[in-house]
Amino acid sequence: MAEGSSAALYAQQLGSFLTLVVIQSVAMLLFKVCQVNGQYTFSPASSVALTELCKLGMAATLHQRERASSGRPYFEALSPKIVLHYLGLALLYTLNNTLSFWVLAVADPGTMSLGKSVAPYLCALLLRLSGQAMSGLQWVCIVIQCCAIAIVQYDVCKGGGVLPAKAYYLLALAVSITAVTSVWNQLIIKGFSVPVNLQNMILYTFGSLIAVVLYVQSCFDKKHPETKGFLEGYTPLAIALVIFQAFHGIAVAFVYKYADAIVKNFANSSVMAILVVVSATFFQLSTNVHSWLGVVIVITTTYCYMNIALKIAAPPPPAETERLLEAGEAKEETRSVGDESEMAGKPLKAAG
Repeated sequence: MAEGSSAALYAQQLGSFLTLVVIQSVAMLLFKVCQVNGQYTFSPASSVALTELCKLGMAATLHQRERASSGRPYFEALSPKIVLHYLGLALLYTLNNTLSFWVLAVADPGTMSLGKSVAPYLCALLLRLSGQAMSGLQWVCIVIQCCAIAIVQYDVCKGGGVLPAKAYYLLALAVSITAVTSVWNQLIIKGFSVPVNLQNMILYTFGSLIAVVLYVQSCFDKKHPETKGFLEGYTPLAIALVIFQAFHGIAVAFVYKYADAIVKNFANSSVMAILVVVSATFFQLSTNVHSWLGVVIVITTTYCYMNIALKIAAPPPPAETERLLEAGEAKEETRSVGDESEMAGKPLKAAG
């Protein structure tokens, strides 16, 4: 029974991982192909707002269907504490979504995804601080992957990075925000008994309000006024970008529910492999044997993590280990007392 339960859990983890890889790959490519001469035909601020509104509509529909079938209260187990959590998350997510447009103005999709692949290490550290233990092989995979990312991004001839310093500053900020929001969101989804689609509704309600306010504010910015209307310049590709970004948000929530933040960020590594090939083919990304070997290492560690390390049970955290030891000692003492009582109750046999 336990083996069947473990197999089902792993199937959910792998399924959510693969779904996220496909959706994120398409979304990242759409970010780049929507550009015309390095500029977007639509307002990035309105795109973020439309994406959040689309996510809200999807989450509300899924929650309504789930509630109708189960008969549970609409706002089941909702509390002010979880609402405040999602307000903070919404602020960080909106900032990170806007930051993606700035990063892709100075970097290709493959490099952006590659840079974000370092997030598993930051997530692992944050999760360890929050009490989640991992096996030694999981840590090995994460460390090797981060080293491989550094290899890919280092140009031996230049003696520095392959991109301008500005791109790395933006990527560093994006990676930091990604790691914090990933761990924070996972802890909320797994730490509260609120249905995941209701949690998404709260997050996307705040996200929609913040994004709309930012768009309106940009229209009145005297230094850099927004010149495009809210729905101006949306081609079929731009509409597809909004839809896939919305799907991406829903898929991430289910990865947090069935797996964890590290699996979500390892999905970025698989996306990186796809996008590096595409970027080298269509976006003139300069590659060499050095960079391709780094890519191979990243993909190998991702495979090792998802197919081997994830199946190895992590050691219990120190507090849990201590509790188990105490329980074992108490059980042993009880057994010893029982044995002594049993012996005391038996008559001694005469010698010979």
